[in-house]
Amino acid sequence: MGVGLGLFGVIPPVVTPFNEDDEVDFGLFIEELRRFRNTGVNGVAVGGSTGEGYALTDEEFKRLIETAVELRGSNFLVIAGIIVDSAYQAIRRALMIKDLGVDAIMVTPPHYLYNAGDESNYLFYRRIYERTGMPIIVYNVVPWNVVSVDVLEKLAKERVIVGVKQSGGDIHALGELLIRVRDVPILTAISDMLYPSFVMGASGSIAAVNTILPRTSVRLFNSVLRNDHKTARYLHERILPIARSIMMQHPDAPTRIKYIMNNAGWKVGYPRKPLPQEPRQDVKDELLKLAKQVKELEEGG
Repeated sequence: MGVGLGLFGVIPPVVTPFNEDDEVDFGLFIEELRRFRNTGVNGVAVGGSTGEGYALTDEEFKRLIETAVELRGSNFLVIAGIIVDSAYQAIRRALMIKDLGVDAIMVTPPHYLYNAGDESNYLFYRRIYERTGMPIIVYNVVPWNVVSVDVLEKLAKERVIVGVKQSGGDIHALGELLIRVRDVPILTAISDMLYPSFVMGASGSIAAVNTILPRTSVRLFNSVLRNDHKTARYLHERILPIARSIMMQHPDAPTRIKYIMNNAGWKVGYPRKPLPQEPRQDVKDELLKLAKQVKELEEGG
C-alpha cells in the first residue's frame, strides 16, 4: 500500500450507483469498475464528490473500497475519498479501510460552514497522518476553506501528504501550487481546464470529466506528453462544453454526470436523494446532445 505506482495520469473519480430506493447497487458498481479497467486510465478514486462520498455510510464506503480493491488487477491505483468534518471522523473512516490495500486516502478539509484557518488545516492533516500512517492526498475543493499553498508546501516538505488534488476551478491557484510545491505530485480537478493544467505540469487529473470521458482524457494527457499540441487542442475544444455542463458549480452535478453516462452507454443508476433523480427537462435536452458527443469521442471521434 502507498502509491507505489505513482500519482500520475488519469484517475477517474467513479460514481456510486444507487437504485430508486437509495440503496447502493453493487452489481452496477462492479460493471462500472470493470469497464474503467479497459479504458487505459491509471486507477480510480472511490467515494469522492462525483461518487457522492459525503452521502455514504461507513459500511457502504468500506464495501465499495473492498470491491474496488478486489477488482483492481495489477498496475491500477485505488484511492479512497474521505469527505467528513473532523479529524476524528476522518481517522475512524481511514482506519476502517487501512488493511484493505488502498494506495492512498483523498481527504477534504473540514467544510461545515466555517474556515478552519491555516494552523487548523495543517493540524487536521498532520493528526490524520500520525494516527493512521496512511498516504494522504489533500482534496483541495472547499471554496470557503481553501488549504493554502503555504500549508500544502509545509505538509509536502514534512512528508505528511503524498499529493494534492487541486480543485475549486481556480487555475491561477493551480499555477502557483505547481511552482511552489515540488515535493509531491499535483493533480488537477479543473474539468474544463485539463489541457492547460497538463501543459503547466500537473502530474495528472482526478476530475469529474475523466469519469464521463476516460479514454478521451487519456488521449489528451498522452498528447501533451508527446508535445502533440494539435491533437491536445482539438480534444480540449471537444471536451470543454461537456466539462462545463457537469462542473460542481451546478448543484445537481452528480445528477447531470449520471444522466450523461446513462445515455452514453454506461449503466450507473441514480443519485442519492435529495439530489433529483433526473435533471430538469430543459437541462435534459442539452445533456442528451452532449451524451451523443461523449459516445463519439470515446469511440475515437
